[in-house]
Amino acid sequence: MVFFRKIFILQLVGLVLTYNFTDCDFKEISDVYKKVIIYDLKSYMNGTERTHFDITYSCDDRPTCLTEIERLTFHPTAHCTSLARETFAEKTKWLLTRWCPDYSRTQINNTQIMKKRRKREKTINNCPEIVANLMGLWGRFTRG
Repeated sequence: MVFFRKIFILQLVGLVLTYNFTDCDFKEISDVYKKVIIYDLKSYMNGTERTHFDITYSCDDRPTCLTEIERLTFHPTAHCTSLARETFAEKTKWLLTRWCPDYSRTQINNTQIMKKRRKREKTINNCPEIVANLMGLWGRFTRG
């Protein structure tokens, strides 16, 4: 019971410490995405057997889109733990650092909790599903 309470508190803290993307330069971010990151995402998906993925993440405005993109890209889940090391993630990190004032990747990361959880459950590689959702979020972001 104490373990679940700690996880719940960490999740709440993560929500509070989320960066506010309202002051970002949306035009520059959109331009870099269209020129660079889209191709890295497509390259990642190249060779994926499935052609249809459930799109489960959405956003209403550009700051919300960036919040979701940041969360899916840099915060590991039980089924997809390695996206932060991908080329598109490194470029996304650079882009957010460059075009969002005071953005830094020093937010709480629950990697240790995920490592413990991974040992107890069988991991299913769900990264292509997450990347498909990222592509949808980026598309929504660029349409503004």
